[in-house]
Amino acid sequence: MLKKPLKKIIVLFIICAIACSFLISDYNPVFKNDEFVFLSKELKNTPNEDLKSIVDIQNKIYQRSKESPCYCEDAANYIGPYRHGYSLTKLLYILKIKLEFTPDECLNFLLLNNNYGHGNKGIKEASKFYFKKDITQLNKKEILVLLTVFKNPGLYDPIRNPEGVKNRANLLERVVNK
Repeated sequence: MLKKPLKKIIVLFIICAIACSFLISDYNPVFKNDEFVFLSKELKNTPNEDLKSIVDIQNKIYQRSKESPCYCEDAANYIGPYRHGYSLTKLLYILKIKLEFTPDECLNFLLLNNNYGHGNKGIKEASKFYFKKDITQLNKKEILVLLTVFKNPGLYDPIRNPEGVKNRANLLERVVNK
């Protein structure tokens, strides 16, 4: 009597496991999307960039705060058009990125591709624009200013809102030095 329902549950479980495995496998045609392929290549190239000191400071900030950003989810937002919203497709992109890349690789990608205001794409351009220095020459305070702009380039614009940026950078400095 109990054998038939148990067999059905086991078969259903196996079918679900196979479906889930296919959905996150490389055989899923969703991952052949040009934008996803481009994002994957960019994420694979991020370890070549020397952003370790900046990534360490950013990680230290969020280890000590209750906020915990999901950098891989933010990286998946670079796949457009924005028709995906909170769809299954976007969820699959996020899962695939989380499986294949570390949060630090995703953070590197975001640092290199984020809008820093005034037409600056990436932390390298922002460093040259705001401080006239290469990112390797920045001191801790300047890195904190760029991380402040990274958080919200519209609100924390060093040209339009220097006092707000200074206050936020000071706050981040206290968090890092705790």
